[in-house]
Amino acid sequence: MEQYKILLFLCNWGPYAAFQKLQDMGGVIPPGIKMVRIPCAGRISKALLINAFEKGADGVALVGCTSGSCRYGSGTATASENTSDMRNILDLVGIGKERLQHATFLPDESDRMLRFLENFCDEIREIGPSPVIPAKRSEADVDFTPALKEIALSHNLFACQDCGKCTSACPVSIIGKPFSPRALANSIGSLNVDYDSVKDNVWSCLTCGLCRDRCLASVDFPDFIRNIRSVFNDRKDRKIESHGGFFHKLMRTMTSPDLKIKHWDWLPKTIERDQKSKVLFF
Repeated sequence: MEQYKILLFLCNWGPYAAFQKLQDMGGVIPPGIKMVRIPCAGRISKALLINAFEKGADGVALVGCTSGSCRYGSGTATASENTSDMRNILDLVGIGKERLQHATFLPDESDRMLRFLENFCDEIREIGPSPVIPAKRSEADVDFTPALKEIALSHNLFACQDCGKCTSACPVSIIGKPFSPRALANSIGSLNVDYDSVKDNVWSCLTCGLCRDRCLASVDFPDFIRNIRSVFNDRKDRKIESHGGFFHKLMRTMTSPDLKIKHWDWLPKTIERDQKSKVLFF
């Protein structure tokens, strides 16, 4: 029998106690289930849910506490809302909303949890494997030194006169954050990019351009930062993405050729085409 990849996000409190009791009683957990113990189901955002499918999961179950028993108050409601929204998105892109389920359990409901897991696994087997093909990423260490040197030279970084005008004008520095465009440029120009302060400050820059306007050497620091960020994205370093990287993960997922995306199903059934319109929205 083909084993499917099913990810189980399991709340640390009531559901985990039920799961542990199920194991202590000798219950047979369906094969293919990979359990991830989490502090609260409400902490699993839509970005984390789509990330599981991007990596090739055939099914995902988000299991939390029953309503009114969440230790953090709003965890159950948040998990329910995230799952509902994500199911609609999965259906729209052609993955199928049935691949994502949300359930709640009390600590003494181990038997009901086992039935839920068995039914969910049966449903995934009936649907079949996920049409998403995980992107292959090279795990080899790449020397980014030549790229950093090229970016520094192309932006005339070494023309900096260390006058400090950029720092005095920078809004990030003004609010008290230990940030200096000049110091950051010097660190990257010297290839000292492995410090946490450098990694953080690369993403702290607002690319507003005030430093560029004040620079006596006409160094285009915002464009320099954008180029450096592209290099950092290719490294194994921590990178910061808006909305937890949800839209990037969704776009990568949608590149799978076997997906049958429902481009127009979100439109109201009563919509009509205006034959005289000169504007096309798509």
